[in-house]
Amino acid sequence: MERTRKKYEELTIIDDFMFGKVMRNPKRCKKLLEIILDVKIRKITFIDDQQTVNPDYRAKGIRIDVYVEDTADTVYTVEMQIRNTGELPTRSRYYQAVLDINMIEKGLDYEQLKKNYVIFICKFDLFGKGRHIYHFENLCREDTSVRLEDGTEKIFLNTKGTLDDVDEELRSLLDYFESLVPQDAFTGQLDEAVTAARLHKEWRREYMKMEMMMRDSRREGISQGLKQGLKQGLKQGLKQGLKQGRAEEKVNLVCRKLTKGKTPETIADDLEENLSEIQRICDVAAKYAPDYDIKKILQEFLA
Repeated sequence: MERTRKKYEELTIIDDFMFGKVMRNPKRCKKLLEIILDVKIRKITFIDDQQTVNPDYRAKGIRIDVYVEDTADTVYTVEMQIRNTGELPTRSRYYQAVLDINMIEKGLDYEQLKKNYVIFICKFDLFGKGRHIYHFENLCREDTSVRLEDGTEKIFLNTKGTLDDVDEELRSLLDYFESLVPQDAFTGQLDEAVTAARLHKEWRREYMKMEMMMRDSRREGISQGLKQGLKQGLKQGLKQGLKQGRAEEKVNLVCRKLTKGKTPETIADDLEENLSEIQRICDVAAKYAPDYDIKKILQEFLA
């Protein structure tokens, strides 16, 4: 079934495009982090929304909804996650590794690596324990009072939490992400920012251009598949053509996202496709990077 894409005016705070744009405002982003971490942050530097970080031309890059640093040499990455794709724990591991490598490549020594928070705001309970927040850092198994102090922490927020385990401000924030109904002054500001963003002509054009490229890719793939199929006989050709058209569409979309540094896991999530199939396409496409010859990739993928 073809995925129904949202119109720009239908986007909400939980859509990654809108979340990144709303958090473009440093004050809102700083307040969000302060609520989640229960700390005061002096000042943040916004690096970019949906920042692409590539550790090496041979490795998988990552694309982050929000990526900021503060004046205390701490890095924060935040992602909105609507669907449980089953790989968030390992994705969080890879994110921290890539960010560390990125800092090393900028000339930092090991002892200079910045403290790093990887944060996922989830519309589901990843661990099934009813908590609103799951906070992870490296501890000694034999004595959990001994901390590794490696400066890495991972946080998974759950909008569907049932326990009384967070303060009222964080609960209101998560309730807003779950219901899209403002709960307090800050979530009211976020909701107003979403309304204002829907009127932002440049962001609307950016979103529409992205959607148009995806639609064109689908149509082109189906058209080419049908042409090829008709040469093989009407009935069998139509069946094969539709299959090839869908495959070419999928390969086109995957390659477009690979050029933006997205991982197979993120691509599978974006396209709502099976991860194993997306991984197969990515494995084949890696042989033809960075130009990505679609015909050759498609031929090898369908072989």
